[in-house]
Order: sequence, then structure tokens, then C-alpha cells
Amino acid sequence: MIGSYVLALRLGAPRTLHVGRLGALDLPAGWYLYAGSARGSGGLPARLARHGRRLGPDKRARWHIDYLREQAIWGGAWGCAAGERQECAWAAALRGLPGAQVVAPGFGSSDCRCSTHLVYVPVLPDDGWFFAALSAERIAVPVSLEDLLANLTSGDDESREAAAQALGCLGDSSVEPVANLLIGAQDAETRWWAARALAEIGGEAAVGPLVQALDDAEPDVRACAALALGHIGAGSAATALAARLADGSAFVAGIAADALTMIGSPAVGALTASLQAPQAGARLLAVRALGRIGDEQAVEPLCRLLDDPSYLVCYHVEEALEALGVGMIYVAP
Repeated sequence: MIGSYVLALRLGAPRTLHVGRLGALDLPAGWYLYAGSARGSGGLPARLARHGRRLGPDKRARWHIDYLREQAIWGGAWGCAAGERQECAWAAALRGLPGAQVVAPGFGSSDCRCSTHLVYVPVLPDDGWFFAALSAERIAVPVSLEDLLANLTSGDDESREAAAQALGCLGDSSVEPVANLLIGAQDAETRWWAARALAEIGGEAAVGPLVQALDDAEPDVRACAALALGHIGAGSAATALAARLADGSAFVAGIAADALTMIGSPAVGALTASLQAPQAGARLLAVRALGRIGDEQAVEPLCRLLDDPSYLVCYHVEEALEALGVGMIYVAP
């Protein structure tokens, strides 16, 4: 598993780093890409695992990249197992990216003739670029909860999605800090990603914060929280979700209906109660969700709605009842 790799690291604010013999380096905030190689014991997995950790008793600063890693947020790693050393060619390719800048001459290149192995880039290239240009693929690297939360609150959507999925692997231990972001973050985008992460984490501990987020001022956050509850299958949240069928945003109301459909039979009681909602739109969504769930408990309440004052509600009641097998005639062959 010897080979070459590229690390993506992000500085949230300008930093002055004191890097060995390079001295003081003034680095602007933003994304950095670093090309390196792993040829020692353990190969790529061991080297990338080391880069994923910050300095501590089991890791002391050895390479230039260690100093940047200590201050930066993890953004991902891409690599390729190969006997031939490719880091210099890869560094050249990184320097050729649109908008790339050399802000730290000599960084990571003390044993070669390259100008640097570290480049500053305005945006990260996607996985497709790494594969097409370097034949490198994304490699999952364990990183700390602190780094995952930092990625969830900053960076590009790809990094945030990777952080959400990684937080899901941590289970209940990550619920509280993510829930604090969902409830307390000032910007709606961070709250949206916190709801997205709680969908991956799952479990009963994630339900309470997500139910609270159904009252968020931002429709997109309410919708994400609703979908997360459906993804989790939170039957205990059915009543709160049913209340969102009358949401002022048609988008949120539709997502709430989808979430209740995902929950299935445990949501039938809350949906049945919504058949009496004063808003025709809420009744319509409840009818359609009950038809998709297909639970026989819904037959009698739906029949009572056949004379609803809304033509659309009546139409979808008939469709729902037909889906449930009511009124169908079977003829023996």
C-alpha cells in the first residue's frame, strides 16, 4: 500500500505558522492542497491516519504538513497505491489548478526540486478531477469529532456531506454537539447541515432536537428536520410532523407528508386526526399519505371524508380508498 496522496486542509482565518527551517509563514484563510507520498511501514493507511490526528503524545511535528494540520480543518484525502513516487508530478498538477497560488515556497519540497508541494486554491476540485488528473480516489480517514463539527459548519457541500456521514458512524456520542448546532447556530445553513447530520446519526436521542427544529424560522431547516425524522422512522414525532401539514410553506408541508409516509403505520393516528384540519391543503396531504401507507385503520376515517367540501380532497379520498381495496369488485375467472 505504498503510494502518493493529496490532503485537503482549510484555514478558517489567516494564520502565521512557524514551520521548522522555513520560519514564519503568513497563510491566508481558505483551502490548501498538499501532495505527499507514503513509503514507510504501514503505507498509505498509516500515513493518512497520522495526518488525520492532531499533535499529541503519539504524534510530534515531523514534517512541514504537521504544522499546518495543527491549525487547519480536515477536508479530505485522495490517494493511489503505486510503487513509483508521484508526489512531485501531482504537486505540479495542483499548482496548475485555476486560481492556485504558491503561498509557502519550499513547503514539503525540501528533498526535491519542486517550488512547493502545498498550494492555496479558491475552491476544492471534485472527486472526478482527482481521478481524471491524478488517477487518485478519495480515501476515508478517521478524524476527530472537533474536526467533523468544524467541517459541518464550514467548507464546501461535499466536505459537509462527508462530515455528516462520518458523524453518523459515531452514534449517540455526537448527538449533543450536533443538536447544539441545530438549535443554537445563527446561520440557517449550519442548522440545515446539523439536521442532515442528525438524520445520519439517528436513534431516539436525535428525535427531540429535530422535533424542536420543526418550528425553525427558516423553511428549508424545517423541511430538512422533517425529512430527517422520516428517515429515522420516528413514530413519536408523528403528531409534530402532522402539525406541519398546515405549514405556511407548501414545500415544508409536502416534505412533512412524505416523512409521515416514511414512518408508516405508527403515523396513521396523527394523520387521521389531521383529516379534521380546517385547512383543505392539510386534509389533502393527510389523505394522500394515508393512501400511500395503506393501513386498514384509515378506511373508516377516510370514508367519513367522502363528503368533504373540497373537490380535490374528495377525489383523493376515493383514490386512497381504492388503493386500500375499498369498493373493488373481484370476479372469479
